[in-house]
Amino acid sequence: MRAYFADTWYFIALLYRFDSHHRQAQRIDRELADADFFTHEHVLSEVLSYFADAGPSTRQRCAVAVRSAFRDMNVVEPDFRRALDLYEDRPDKGYSLVDCMSMLIMRDRGITTALTNDHHFAQEGFTLLNA
Repeated sequence: MRAYFADTWYFIALLYRFDSHHRQAQRIDRELADADFFTHEHVLSEVLSYFADAGPSTRQRCAVAVRSAFRDMNVVEPDFRRALDLYEDRPDKGYSLVDCMSMLIMRDRGITTALTNDHHFAQEGFTLLNA
Protein backbone atom coordinates (compact mmCIF):
# COMPACT_ATOMS: atom_id res chain seq x y z
CA MET A 1 0.00 0.00 0.00
CA ARG A 2 1.30 3.45 -0.89
CA ALA A 3 2.22 5.78 1.98
CA TYR A 4 1.79 9.56 2.13
CA PHE A 5 2.86 12.20 4.60
CA ALA A 6 0.02 14.51 5.68
CA ASP A 7 1.35 18.00 6.30
CA THR A 8 -0.38 20.98 7.90
CA TRP A 9 -1.59 22.24 4.50
CA TYR A 10 -3.61 19.09 3.95
CA PHE A 11 -5.41 19.24 7.28
CA ILE A 12 -6.20 22.95 7.06
CA ALA A 13 -7.43 22.68 3.48
CA LEU A 14 -9.56 19.68 4.38
CA LEU A 15 -11.09 21.27 7.50
CA TYR A 16 -11.64 24.84 6.28
CA ARG A 17 -14.28 24.95 3.56
CA PHE A 18 -13.29 28.52 2.59
CA ASP A 19 -9.65 27.56 2.00
CA SER A 20 -8.74 27.95 -1.66
CA HIS A 21 -7.44 24.36 -1.66
CA HIS A 22 -10.45 22.80 0.09
CA ARG A 23 -11.79 20.98 -2.98
CA GLN A 24 -8.31 19.70 -3.84
CA ALA A 25 -7.90 18.30 -0.34
CA GLN A 26 -11.33 16.67 -0.48
CA ARG A 27 -10.47 15.05 -3.81
CA ILE A 28 -7.15 13.80 -2.46
CA ASP A 29 -8.92 12.45 0.62
CA ARG A 30 -11.39 10.50 -1.54
CA GLU A 31 -8.81 9.22 -4.03
CA LEU A 32 -6.40 8.05 -1.34
CA ALA A 33 -8.97 6.61 1.04
CA ASP A 34 -7.15 3.25 1.17
CA ALA A 35 -3.62 4.65 1.48
CA ASP A 36 -1.42 4.76 4.57
CA PHE A 37 -1.10 8.25 6.01
CA PHE A 38 1.68 9.42 8.31
CA THR A 39 1.99 12.62 10.30
CA HIS A 40 3.27 13.72 13.70
CA GLU A 41 2.03 15.63 16.72
CA HIS A 42 3.81 18.85 15.80
CA VAL A 43 1.89 19.02 12.51
CA LEU A 44 -1.34 18.46 14.40
CA SER A 45 -0.34 21.18 16.83
CA GLU A 46 0.12 23.59 13.92
CA VAL A 47 -3.37 22.72 12.69
CA LEU A 48 -4.92 23.41 16.10
CA SER A 49 -2.97 26.67 16.38
CA TYR A 50 -4.24 27.77 12.97
CA PHE A 51 -7.85 27.40 14.12
CA ALA A 52 -7.33 28.68 17.69
CA ASP A 53 -9.34 31.89 17.13
CA ALA A 54 -11.93 30.40 14.78
CA GLY A 55 -14.69 30.15 17.36
CA PRO A 56 -15.91 27.39 19.66
CA SER A 57 -17.64 25.18 17.09
CA THR A 58 -14.69 25.26 14.68
CA ARG A 59 -12.24 24.60 17.49
CA GLN A 60 -14.31 21.61 18.57
CA ARG A 61 -14.56 20.26 15.01
CA CYS A 62 -10.78 20.57 14.63
CA ALA A 63 -10.13 18.86 17.95
CA VAL A 64 -12.36 15.99 16.80
CA ALA A 65 -10.42 15.82 13.51
CA VAL A 66 -7.10 15.67 15.35
CA ARG A 67 -8.40 12.90 17.60
CA SER A 68 -9.52 11.06 14.45
CA ALA A 69 -6.01 11.43 13.02
CA PHE A 70 -4.66 9.51 16.02
CA ARG A 71 -7.14 6.75 15.32
CA ASP A 72 -6.99 6.67 11.50
CA MET A 73 -3.39 7.61 10.70
CA ASN A 74 0.09 6.66 11.72
CA VAL A 75 1.00 9.49 14.11
CA VAL A 76 4.68 8.93 14.72
CA GLU A 77 7.17 10.49 17.10
CA PRO A 78 9.74 12.72 15.38
CA ASP A 79 13.38 12.78 16.44
CA PHE A 80 13.84 16.34 17.67
CA ARG A 81 17.64 16.22 17.78
CA ARG A 82 18.01 14.84 14.26
CA ALA A 83 15.51 17.43 13.04
CA LEU A 84 17.57 20.14 14.71
CA ASP A 85 20.64 18.81 12.89
CA LEU A 86 18.82 19.04 9.54
CA TYR A 87 17.60 22.53 10.47
CA GLU A 88 21.20 23.59 11.12
CA ASP A 89 22.49 21.83 7.98
CA ARG A 90 20.19 23.87 5.71
CA PRO A 91 20.94 27.51 6.67
CA ASP A 92 20.17 28.59 3.09
CA LYS A 93 16.62 27.18 3.26
CA GLY A 94 13.54 28.44 5.04
CA TYR A 95 12.69 25.09 6.58
CA SER A 96 10.87 25.20 9.88
CA LEU A 97 11.81 22.69 12.55
CA VAL A 98 8.43 21.01 11.96
CA ASP A 99 9.33 20.68 8.26
CA CYS A 100 12.62 19.05 9.23
CA MET A 101 10.83 16.61 11.53
CA SER A 102 8.42 15.73 8.74
CA MET A 103 11.17 15.24 6.16
CA LEU A 104 13.10 12.90 8.44
CA ILE A 105 9.99 10.84 9.12
CA MET A 106 9.44 10.59 5.38
CA ARG A 107 13.04 9.54 4.72
CA ASP A 108 13.06 7.02 7.55
CA ARG A 109 9.90 5.34 6.28
CA GLY A 110 10.61 5.58 2.57
CA ILE A 111 7.70 7.97 1.97
CA THR A 112 8.24 9.98 -1.19
CA THR A 113 5.01 12.01 -1.42
CA ALA A 114 3.80 14.75 0.89
CA LEU A 115 0.27 16.12 0.96
CA THR A 116 1.36 19.73 1.03
CA ASN A 117 1.94 22.86 -1.02
CA ASP A 118 5.18 23.61 0.86
CA HIS A 119 7.95 23.89 -1.73
CA HIS A 120 10.53 23.05 0.93
CA PHE A 121 9.60 19.38 0.56
CA ALA A 122 10.33 19.57 -3.17
CA GLN A 123 13.69 21.17 -2.38
CA GLU A 124 14.54 18.01 -0.42
CA GLY A 125 13.52 15.79 -3.35
CA PHE A 126 10.02 14.82 -2.26
CA THR A 127 6.94 14.87 -4.48
CA LEU A 128 4.14 17.26 -3.56
CA LEU A 129 0.57 16.08 -4.00
CA ASN A 130 -1.53 19.21 -3.79
CA ALA A 131 -3.44 19.48 -7.02
